[in-house]
Amino acid sequence: MPGRSEATMYTNFESTPLAGEAVARLERLRRDAPVPNRFLDRLSGGEPTTDHLRRLVGVTHKCHPAELAAFAAMITRDPHPPAVRFFGDMLGLIHRARPKLRRVMSALGLAEEELRHWPPEPAAHQVACVWGRIALLGTQSDAALALYWDMVRYFPESDEMLARLPGTGLDVPEEFTVYYGGGQSDDLERQALQVVEHGLTRGESMDDAVFAARLMEEAIGQYWAAAAGLPLTATVASAAGRTL
Repeated sequence: MPGRSEATMYTNFESTPLAGEAVARLERLRRDAPVPNRFLDRLSGGEPTTDHLRRLVGVTHKCHPAELAAFAAMITRDPHPPAVRFFGDMLGLIHRARPKLRRVMSALGLAEEELRHWPPEPAAHQVACVWGRIALLGTQSDAALALYWDMVRYFPESDEMLARLPGTGLDVPEEFTVYYGGGQSDDLERQALQVVEHGLTRGESMDDAVFAARLMEEAIGQYWAAAAGLPLTATVASAAGRTL
């Protein structure tokens, strides 16, 4: 599967100018302090093995419960129509993804119980931890901008992973390719921006929303690093605080 160009992400900010300003700040942060993808590094020259595919599934397995809980919490805490529709659609997306992930687990010989605490590195739990923070303390702008930035950062890198895998010589199950491919959605990204705009228009903090989205980007970096079994030593959360 070919990699998806970043230019194809949904970036029509005409009706969401405040959200567009927040995204521009995130783009500047990414240029100034990029978060590396250690899994792509592993595929490019780090002697990848099937165990690294298994580790990726293990890290992904930890995200679903936290995402479901966080999206449900945002609907409960702030039940305004744009947010209810968006987070409801995201709940449906994750709910449909869970049986697909179980099929990948089966193809790679992984059991549910085995993945509860594996991979063991703290980095494997970072996405779940950020969602826990947002669910308890975040606004709808925090959550929606974090989700938008998650989608526009994660899906292109996932597509790039699939594009590189054939060159590794690994035996990649079809279930793996189906699960990790083709996730981008203009509609969901558009909805996310609308929810961000709604929250910022009501007076929610753009600084907080940008910070939450940057934390999510860094957590995704830890996600890939844990899957690769390689440390992500550069942590740049402080960069977000300095340059908001």
